[in-house]
Amino acid sequence: MADEGKQGRSVGRRLLGLGKSRKKDDEEAKPKKKVVKKKKVVRRKVVRTDAAREKAAPSVPTPPSGPNPSPGAGGESGAREAPPEHKSSGVKALKEVSTDDLEKILIDHREWIASKSQEGVRAELPRTNLRESYLQGAQLRGADFRDSNLQKSELQNADFFLADLRGADFLEALLQKAILKRAKLQGCSMVGARLEDADLEEADLEKADLRDADLREANLENANLERANLRGANLFMCEMSSANLQHAQLQSADLKGANLIEADLSGARLTGAKMQGAELMGTNLRSADLMDVEGLTADQLDEAETDDTTILPLDMS
Repeated sequence: MADEGKQGRSVGRRLLGLGKSRKKDDEEAKPKKKVVKKKKVVRRKVVRTDAAREKAAPSVPTPPSGPNPSPGAGGESGAREAPPEHKSSGVKALKEVSTDDLEKILIDHREWIASKSQEGVRAELPRTNLRESYLQGAQLRGADFRDSNLQKSELQNADFFLADLRGADFLEALLQKAILKRAKLQGCSMVGARLEDADLEEADLEKADLRDADLREANLENANLERANLRGANLFMCEMSSANLQHAQLQSADLKGANLIEADLSGARLTGAKMQGAELMGTNLRSADLMDVEGLTADQLDEAETDDTTILPLDMS
């Protein structure tokens, strides 16, 4: 019995030893699993690299020639891409038109006007370079000059009735006695333009730039000048009755003798403006800034509509 017990114990030890040896074998087999994990890690790195390349691919118009093809890195491909972006906007994008072609367009347009659009062709010259053009007395009613360059052009007595002049540039252009009645002039630039005696009745000049423009005795009755910039403009004896001048900038403007009856100047800035003899009967001056206005009298203000939001000048006669 003792021998059988010894044999049993020895068998148990062997089995225990066999189990331990199997565990060791299993542990020895673990490095293979580590190798597999390393392979997985390598694959993950490859996936990240491909994703990075896919993200970079759309920003590169041509196959990369170097290790760093990303835009803005100072490479040749980036320098070649920049010029087209600049050419697509601004003055460079304006169309050119020859003198002969322009003359033909004007002839066809006159025929279009005379026939009440039954014959001829309407003048359509959007985004066209017409700088320093000579168009005195031209019949241009209903024509399209959107975003065109008419800087320093001679346009005296020209007829722009109902013309589309949105965004056009009239820098220092000569427009004395021009007809701009009911013309679309939103966002146009008339900086330093000469508009004496011009007819702008019911014209839409919203957000137009009229700094230092000469509008002496011009007709702006019922015109829309909301948020227009009229800093330093000469509006002497200008007809502006019932005009919309909400939030307009009229700092240092000359409004002497101007007719502003029932005009809306609410929120307008008139700091330093000259207002001797200006007619203000029924003029809306609520929230207007009249600080340092010259020549304004208490009698003039009594005729206007003011409230607590109106900023009045400190000195009034």
